[in-house]
Amino acid sequence: MDSTLVYLKRTLLGEKLEFSLLDFGLKFIAAIIVLIIGILLMKLMMSVITSALKRTVHDPTVRRYSSSAARILLWVILILVLLGVFGIETTSLVTVLGAAGLAIGLALQGSLSNFAAGFMLLMFRPFKAGDEVEVSGVTGTVIEIGIFSTMIDMPDNVRAFVPNSTIFSGVIKNRSVHEYVRIELKVTIGENVEITRAQQLIQRLFITNDQILEIPRPNVQVVQGDSAGVTLAIHCYARLRDANPVQTSLIKQIREQLRAEDIQVLKG
Repeated sequence: MDSTLVYLKRTLLGEKLEFSLLDFGLKFIAAIIVLIIGILLMKLMMSVITSALKRTVHDPTVRRYSSSAARILLWVILILVLLGVFGIETTSLVTVLGAAGLAIGLALQGSLSNFAAGFMLLMFRPFKAGDEVEVSGVTGTVIEIGIFSTMIDMPDNVRAFVPNSTIFSGVIKNRSVHEYVRIELKVTIGENVEITRAQQLIQRLFITNDQILEIPRPNVQVVQGDSAGVTLAIHCYARLRDANPVQTSLIKQIREQLRAEDIQVLKG
C-alpha cells in the first residue's frame, strides 16, 4: 500500500513538473513572438512619430525630447505586455515601481526639478537654440537646451552650463525676440564743460553711423551732475546682429570726438 502511494506521488509530481515545464516553454515561446512583433511595431511607430515631429516641430531640441519620451513609453508598454504573457501580476509590480520611483525621486529631487524645468522651457519656449539671452547672471548665445541644463556660449568664448531649474525660476531676458535692441552707454565729462555742446557732438555721431537706427530716435540725457563731473546717458538702437560692434565702436568714437574738441572725459 505504501509503495503504491509513493508511486502515485512520484507520478503526479512528475506529471506536474512536466506540465509546468511545458507551460513555461509555451509562455517563453509566446513571449519571444510578442517581443519580436513588439520591436517591429515599435520601429514602425517610432518612424511614424519621427516623421510627424519633423513636419510639425521645427526645434530640434523639442524633437529629441519628444522622440526619447515616446521611445521610453513604448518600451514600458512592451515590458508590461511581456510580464502579462508570463502571468505576472502587473498591478502589484506597478505599485512597487511607483514606491521605488518615489524614493528615487526624493533622492534626486534636484535633478528631477532640472528635468521638469527643461520640459517646461521646451513647452513655453521663452528662448531657443541660437537666441542671445541673459539668464541667472549669464549672458550669451544658447547652444542647446539639455535634459538637466542649458548650454550657453558667453562673449568671452567660455561655455556655461546653467541648471534648468535656476533658469525657469528666475528672470529670462531674450535679446533675440525683437529685430533691434537698445544700446546704453554712459560717459562722464568735466563739470565745467558746456553740456549742450557735448550732446550735439555725440548726436552727430548717430547721424554718421549707418548701423544706428533713426527710429526709435537716439538721445543723450544728463543723469547726474556734481563736483565729480557730469554723467551723460546715451541711448540708441541697432539691429541685433550689429549691437555689439556698434557699442564697441561708438564708445571709442565718443571719447575721441569729445577729446578732439577739448572736452575732458573722466569716465566712459
